[in-house]
Amino acid sequence: MSLSVDGADRELDLAPDRTLVAVLREDCGRTGVQHGCADGTCGACTVRVDGEALRSCLMLAVQCHGAHVDTVAA
Repeated sequence: MSLSVDGADRELDLAPDRTLVAVLREDCGRTGVQHGCADGTCGACTVRVDGEALRSCLMLAVQCHGAHVDTVAA
């Protein structure tokens, strides 16, 4: 899948069940995106996907194919 993370285009081969927060931290090195509650209530994992603030712990990474993702590092 392809996506843009903080302005850098990325091509990733991912299992379909991986969350966006895990991919951002483990595959893209964006450790500023935090694992928190894992149910979307704490907001520690919030990122912007195509300009919309979303909880990355609730999203599968494959849902962001072709998207622009901005983290706290941007």
